[in-house]
Amino acid sequence: MPEVRFAEVIVDQNIDRPLDYEVPPHLAALLLVGTRVQVPLRKAIATGTVAKLKHFSSVGDIKPIIAILGAQGNIDPPLWRLAQWMSDYYATPMHRVMRCFVPPHVRSETMLHKQKWVTLAVPLNEATDLCHTLIKKAPMQVGVIHALLQETKGVLLSELNRSAIDALVKKKIVRLVTKGAKGDFCLEESFFPTLPKALHPQQADALSAITASLQTHQHKTHLLYGVTGSGKTEVYIRAIQAAFDLGKSAIVLVPEVSLTSQTIERFRSRLDVPIALLHHKRSKGERNDAWEKLQKGEIRLALGARSAIFCPIQKLGLIIVDEEHDSSYKQSDEMPCYQGRDVAIMRGHLEKATVVLGSATPSLESMTHANQGKYALHRLTSRPSAKLPTIRIVDMKEALAKQGGFSHFSQALIDAIKRRIEQGEQTLLFLNRRGYYRMRCCKACLHIVQCPHCDVAMTYHKSVHVLKCHICNATGPLTHICPACFAHESLEFKGFGTEHVERSLHALFPEIRTLRMDRDTTGRKESHEELFTQFRSHKADVLIGTQMIAKGFHFPAVTLVGVLNPDASLCVPDFRSGEQLFQLLVQVAGRAGRSDLKGEVILQTYMPEHPLIQLAAKQDYDAFYAREMQDRKLFGYPPFARLIKVVFTAEALPDAIEASRLAHETLTQALPSYAMVYPPIACGHTKIKDQYRYQILIKTPKIKGLEDILIGLQIAKVRIDVDPISTYF
Repeated sequence: MPEVRFAEVIVDQNIDRPLDYEVPPHLAALLLVGTRVQVPLRKAIATGTVAKLKHFSSVGDIKPIIAILGAQGNIDPPLWRLAQWMSDYYATPMHRVMRCFVPPHVRSETMLHKQKWVTLAVPLNEATDLCHTLIKKAPMQVGVIHALLQETKGVLLSELNRSAIDALVKKKIVRLVTKGAKGDFCLEESFFPTLPKALHPQQADALSAITASLQTHQHKTHLLYGVTGSGKTEVYIRAIQAAFDLGKSAIVLVPEVSLTSQTIERFRSRLDVPIALLHHKRSKGERNDAWEKLQKGEIRLALGARSAIFCPIQKLGLIIVDEEHDSSYKQSDEMPCYQGRDVAIMRGHLEKATVVLGSATPSLESMTHANQGKYALHRLTSRPSAKLPTIRIVDMKEALAKQGGFSHFSQALIDAIKRRIEQGEQTLLFLNRRGYYRMRCCKACLHIVQCPHCDVAMTYHKSVHVLKCHICNATGPLTHICPACFAHESLEFKGFGTEHVERSLHALFPEIRTLRMDRDTTGRKESHEELFTQFRSHKADVLIGTQMIAKGFHFPAVTLVGVLNPDASLCVPDFRSGEQLFQLLVQVAGRAGRSDLKGEVILQTYMPEHPLIQLAAKQDYDAFYAREMQDRKLFGYPPFARLIKVVFTAEALPDAIEASRLAHETLTQALPSYAMVYPPIACGHTKIKDQYRYQILIKTPKIKGLEDILIGLQIAKVRIDVDPISTYF
């Protein structure tokens, strides 16, 4: 057989096909598919991954591979097969898929273990005065100063706006300093050990089935459907230990970075092993260190958000996807638009690993697979040491009529908060809107002040006194002249966010101690951990937050949850909106009464008779599932069909419309008759970051067989989203 002389290499640059290179004789025995190499590209040197080894090439004038890079970026055969599956299933060229498996911290040839930080170069009082001076001229600089006022020890340069930093450095308001990485990214510090909890029969049965799967060394997916506080984490911990006992490793996925601190604390108190923590808030040096130790087999437990599923952990035996229903597992903004839960299941299949999906409100797709026998279903129907909270629906129309005017809080909620303060217990207040006021609109012409780059209303943030876009983060100063009709003093604020709720709560209870958890307060590295620790140690009476406080937190002293105005979600024209609202309400209600103290939930709504509100108050998932499945079947939505969303973007609206029209003609002719192609329509947000967007929706009973046609659409500014989480946004 002729020797291997050529290699197809997927270079890290944005080139949509592999390039052929000659294999030098001294490298022939060392090259494998998945090996990272250094190659010439035009007049420069590039890095890439070997995709194929071959004996012949039809390309003339082939240049040789320069060198093999360190083993850290190499992709093992099971991960390579996973990458190929993702490329096919999500209709994405391999060079884009490679970004998941060879992330930036691995692609970089030189890893900097020193990090640049930004600190104030002026006294705090002077920095505060500068905020008022610069607010109209340079709002981005004010945002940087505000962040440094909150964190006086400094903020990582990578977390701040670079152009604003450069301007402030020139003015000698801030300075750049170089520090070593803060601690070892692979968490090995000690925690107070805790004893295993006694398992109730349902937990024991679930653990026994999961352990049996691990012992067979064959892939199986388990759906652990347990009500909030039913002890799913205890099952996770014991399953991980069972994997360790068999010489295997484990990956644990969580939907939000904010959950990692709590999860680490609970795992480290029971599992005497280092943990590799993987998410975007960690520096490149920290992630690089964890990646290297995982690949060498020095660490057997990886924990992180959805991208952690691509880590090069060795001897994988168990994958746990906590809160498997959560939309955070879906990547929607760039290709590949993968669903982390589904990728985890496929990786488990390819590596013969056991997969555990856990949730108190499973996705309809996962529950359907379990009911059909594709997944093993385990139910945890009660809390082992506490009762489910009582949920009380308050009709805000009646409540405000009695109170004689608008308030965030019904009298029932005010009284309940007061009781908790007196009893030394804690409260969560949930409002899924951040900022102070939601929008600014004109009384004369009803114009809403929008982001100049996106077709969304600008939100007022009182802490920095600016209007901010929650999509592109653009900021703008307040104006008193309507930009549409030019009326003076006609603009007024509408709607409220978490900032306003916090201030209103202090007006009612001047001495109350509050913390707020939303994107505005968790932008800094380790801010989630700090807020979690402060609230857990009872340094606040009330935690106010958006949906990030609804997911998996365990605060034993929380006995009251107040849900403020969940009704807006009922008006979203999307087939998943009802499912997502039900899940969110049940999840946030589950934060109350997780210890011996009785829990109470007050759900304030203007639509108290709505079926979803009623079902969420009863925490009746089975009734919700039956109702929602009827609607999905009637309209042919998942899990009764598969969806593909194709989004076209352009700098001008007519160009986006024309691109979608031409693609619609192509798809209508090329796709088989069983695939229904809907006419092009504008996306829910038509303009995002100065790009106009139109979309085509495809409904089909199966995805297989459509990949080549979809990949044929791969032109600039086209995004293919297989199994979209939303058909609207």
